[in-house]
Amino acid sequence: MTVLEIMIVLAIIGGGAVLVRSGFRMITKADLVENATELAAVLRRTNQLSIEHGEMHRVVLDLEDHQYIVEVCQGQTAIVRNEKLDKKPEDVKDALERGKQRLGQMPEDAFAAGDPDEATKRAIAVAGHHVADRTCTPAKDDITGDATGKGWARKLYSGKGIKFKEVWVQHLDEGVTKGHVAIYFFPMGSAEKTVIEITDGSETFSVLVYGLTGRVELRDGKLKSVDDHMLRNAMGDRDVKRDAEGEK
Repeated sequence: MTVLEIMIVLAIIGGGAVLVRSGFRMITKADLVENATELAAVLRRTNQLSIEHGEMHRVVLDLEDHQYIVEVCQGQTAIVRNEKLDKKPEDVKDALERGKQRLGQMPEDAFAAGDPDEATKRAIAVAGHHVADRTCTPAKDDITGDATGKGWARKLYSGKGIKFKEVWVQHLDEGVTKGHVAIYFFPMGSAEKTVIEITDGSETFSVLVYGLTGRVELRDGKLKSVDDHMLRNAMGDRDVKRDAEGEK
């Protein structure tokens, strides 16, 4: 055999090895690909729903049960920095007391005496603690035939080891690895900048949501730097720091 023939044989063997490895990798992570693709599709549809219905929508991720659901929100549309989705009863009680104290010098009808529920909402809103003044419920989509809202609940293949690894979202200062986290989409087509990592223990996919357009992108692998996505403003330039504290 000549040197050229040997080189050709080695090239064929090398190319075959690469194809086998790539094919095996795709087979072993097929469930991860399916879960990541479906999540990206649901995020895109949520953005469309917020525009079509003219109401703020959100996708709530349960990082412990590894499932998520689309919700539509009515009432207070502001998003609170570092808000907690799981409100503790004592937090609501404290906020109500603070609100009543601030309303103490206002006219008697400030509490909406004829409507206890409205009185509670006003008092908590004055306290600056958005607990009872925004209601989010499972979304219904008559356009696609999902009129019950149940179809928007999804669950990862956690039995096969697929789970949410970490989530970064614009209204939170740090990444989240447990509990619940919400990603908001707005009627004008914008959304919260978001990075979601899904893993099967060995491979990782990253789902990106862009703020200005609400565009959703699916990437194979982890981002080199999450900050490269989270800390860029509408012009594409890096921000010196995160947005100011408070409501967005």
